[in-house]
Parts: sequence; C-alpha cells; structure tokens
Amino acid sequence: MADIFAPSLSSGMIRTTLVLALPLLMAGCAQVKEPQGGPKDTAPPALLDASPANGSTQFTGNRIVLRFDERVKLDRVRERLLVSPPLALPPTVVAKGNEVVLALNAPLAANTTYTFHIGEAVTDLSEGNAATGFSYVVSTGAHLDSLVLGGRVWQASSGLPADGVLVVLQDASDTGDVRTMPPAYFTRAGSDGRFKLTHLRGGAMRLYALRDRNGNYRFDLPGEEVAFADSAVFPGDSTAHTLWLFQPQAEKQMVVAAKVLPERGWQLVMARRAGQLTLHSLDREGGTLQWWPEWNTGRDTVVLWPSDTTLLQGQRFILKENNQALDTLAYRATGGMPFNLGLVAKRDPSAGTWYLESTRPIAAVDPGHALLMSDTVQVPWQVPVDSIHGRTIGIGTATTTTGPLQLTLYPKAVTARMGGTNDTTRLTLGAVDPKTLGRLKVEITVDTTRSLPGPFVFQLMAAQGRVVREATIGTLPGVLDWTGLAPGSYSLRLIEDRDGNGRWDTGSLHPKRQPERVIADEEPVVVRAGWSVEHSWTLGEIR
Repeated sequence: MADIFAPSLSSGMIRTTLVLALPLLMAGCAQVKEPQGGPKDTAPPALLDASPANGSTQFTGNRIVLRFDERVKLDRVRERLLVSPPLALPPTVVAKGNEVVLALNAPLAANTTYTFHIGEAVTDLSEGNAATGFSYVVSTGAHLDSLVLGGRVWQASSGLPADGVLVVLQDASDTGDVRTMPPAYFTRAGSDGRFKLTHLRGGAMRLYALRDRNGNYRFDLPGEEVAFADSAVFPGDSTAHTLWLFQPQAEKQMVVAAKVLPERGWQLVMARRAGQLTLHSLDREGGTLQWWPEWNTGRDTVVLWPSDTTLLQGQRFILKENNQALDTLAYRATGGMPFNLGLVAKRDPSAGTWYLESTRPIAAVDPGHALLMSDTVQVPWQVPVDSIHGRTIGIGTATTTTGPLQLTLYPKAVTARMGGTNDTTRLTLGAVDPKTLGRLKVEITVDTTRSLPGPFVFQLMAAQGRVVREATIGTLPGVLDWTGLAPGSYSLRLIEDRDGNGRWDTGSLHPKRQPERVIADEEPVVVRAGWSVEHSWTLGEIR
C-alpha cells in the first residue's frame, strides 16, 4: 500500500482514500471466477503426432511419445492399456502436459506388429473425455501386418452379449492352449459382445474368449469363463466368428461354501452338479439325526435341514457324494434361532391352488388352531393327505367361493421339525379375478430353410431372470399359450436342450464340448390385465 499512496499526503487523505479503495479491491477479488459461456467440451483428446510416427516400421527404440491436442491425464492405465501381442513386462506410462510417454521395459520381438490400445486410459484434463478407440501401431519389421478378424461373443447361459471379455488368438502350431500359453494377439469385446482383431499376420490360429479374473491372459482359475472356436481360424477371412462363453463344470467335486442359516438349515454350495449327498457324524453319540435336503434347480446348492438341533453346534461330519468322501465339515451356527417360524401364502399358477410356505421344515399341522373365513362365513378346511412336503403345506377346502379367503393361524397351528411353532398369523388367500390376469400366446417360427434340431426348453422370465413358466418344445415352429399371468413385462428365452434332460448344460474345454446354446428374444413382452397378447418370435439359425 505504501507504493500506492505518497508519503506527503495527510493522514486524513490517506484514511479517505483507503475507505474508497478497499471496497474496490475487495470487489475485484470477489469477482474472480471461471470464464462463463461457450459449449461444454465433449471432444476427446486427438493425436497431433507421435515419435516414432503412428504406423512406423523398423522400430528399434524403447520409448514412444504421443502428443495430443490438449493437456491429458491417465486413468486406470494398468487396467485399460492393452498391448497386442502382449509384452513380457508392461511399459511404464506417464503423462505430462499434452504428452503421454511409454517406456518399454522389455525388448520387442523381431518382425512383429504391435498394437497399443491406449485410448480408454487417456483423458483430457478439463472434462475427463477419453480418447476412446485410439490405438498406436508400430512394427519391428519391414511392414505392418494388416489382416483383420472379427465376430461376437455371447453368454451361453443367457443368450445375451458377453460384455468386456478378452478375445485371444494363439498360433495353431503352439503345443499349449489358452490354459498354459500367452496369446499371440488379443483385444477386448465391446458392450454388445462384438470384437475386432486388427494388424494380424496370416496363418492358422486358435480363437478363444476369456473372462480373465487375474489378468494373466490365461484360463487358469475355477471362477473364470471361456469360449472357443471348434476349428482353426484364418485372419483375413470374411467370417463373423461366434463364440459362446461358459464356465466349465469343475473337474473335481468340492464344497465351495458352507454356512448355517438363521433357521438352522446347513447350506452347502458345490463346485458342480451333485449326486447323492450324505452326512456321517464323527462326534454324535446316541439318538437319531436325519437330514432333509432342499435343492436348487441346478442341483449345485443344497440346504440340509436337521431333524434335531440338540447338541449339534460344533459337531463334525464327513460329507459323502455317492458314498465317496468329499470333505470334513463342522456345523457352526451364529446367533439364536427364532422360536416362531414364519408362514406365507403362495399360489400355484398352473393348478390355481393355494399353499403355505414355512421358513423351516414342518412336522405337523393342527387345523383346529386355524380359522378360514369367506367374508363372514366360516369355511371348513383341512390339510390334504400327503400335502406336507418339506416347507410347504397344501390347503384343501370344500368351498367354491370366488371371493378372497382369510386364514388365521393361531399359535401352535404349525409345528416345525426342529422345534418352534407359529405365532398368530393372518393370511389372505385371494381368489384371483380373471380380469386382473392376462394371457400370452407366442408363435415361434424359423427363417431358415432347414429346421433347427430339438428338443428345446422355452422359458418365460420376469425381472432378475426369474423363470415364471417353462415348457418343452420338440421341434420348431411351435406355439405356446399361457393363461393366468400377472400383468408386467416379461422376456423370452429358448434353450437348445441337446441331451433332452430339460435344463441348460455347460460346456467343456477338455475334452472340447460346446455349451448348450441359449437364444434370448431382444423384444420384451408386456402382459396386460384382461388382455390376450399375441407375440411372434422369428428365429434364425442358432448362431
């Protein structure tokens, strides 16, 4: 301030000048802000030049410099930079200003074309726009390889595109395969499953896709998925290759996970579809302990319900499959088991009947502790003979009323096997008004001159892939007609059931066996209350 106000001024003038000047200075400081106006920057960084130039041959250096038209930064470069063929050691990549520098940490192979897929890892500094799709190509030989090979990867179990999986090529002359050998070339499939391998040399290749969990470009973990072409492929052909991604059945059966549920069922997750499982106690003395199994549809997960939980905590058991020992497990529950079991009412849409589902297996039902009402009229009801199955209870009535029924279950109406009864529970067994439901008729045709081999499993699915209805079709074309559907949006799926067992089966890499393929209808079907919906689904040849 002494440089602004001369010393010869009186103190009064100085004070006056400060009073006037400070608001102006403060106002000036307060107005500092980003420039306003102009469209938002949505353009990705563009390459201005490179050293050596993009597409160079006879490359012998160990450093590549890429210069962009704006300042850039790197985003998840370890994950997003793909170099094909892969390098023995990943390069060191740094960004400074508008330059990205790749320092090679291992020598490149002779007479080889390398593609650096780096665009997704480079973004502009201001808005984070990625240089998506940008690749840098250089050759250590006298020319650039220029052949191309493309296609699409599908998820075999769902019929939907396989998003973001690795697609790899190996020389057909290699003695190993995708389990033991690194790829000669690779790329990543897009969100629609499509892939394109570029700058390839000629010759016979093996084509795979891989859901690589550990980033080593090999199929070597139990949870990884793989796909393979049945025969050798040749870069430069015009074929759009189709790959079906699957998780093979585990070579060896084992327990993947085990836990005791709050209701004291013992849930075991197996590595593959299981046979007959039995438990043999190592610690129990006296008494009889039985286990009731509740399987999932794929028979690779089971809940084993004990007949008695007394002194069960900490006991050890030998788990056997088809009388062959698999593992030794200890039953360890956490927390207390709820005394009162829960009950819900469910309706079987195919039979139009109602049943009760309990949270644990049922030992007995006493209809004398229950009351079934239709409006103000009591309705006699009973539990039909042989209608208690595990956790379900059948409901039998002699009424033909079309209105809803109110069921009250008083304490001790239902008793569980392992102890515990219900608390007072009130349920509505709603006699469904047909006007609130819809009908769906699906006509499946084929647009090819040859018929597709059957049989097929046809599925109607609601949200989260829940199967609502299922039917078997021997041959195509065919017609399916379903009534009593709740209003909503559904999807359709057709399973190629080659072995006729009524379910989807996975594939195998050794010996090579393709998975059963699934076709998903890309068009959802909307069912409306009181409407009859007709839907036509035309299939091409199974890809």
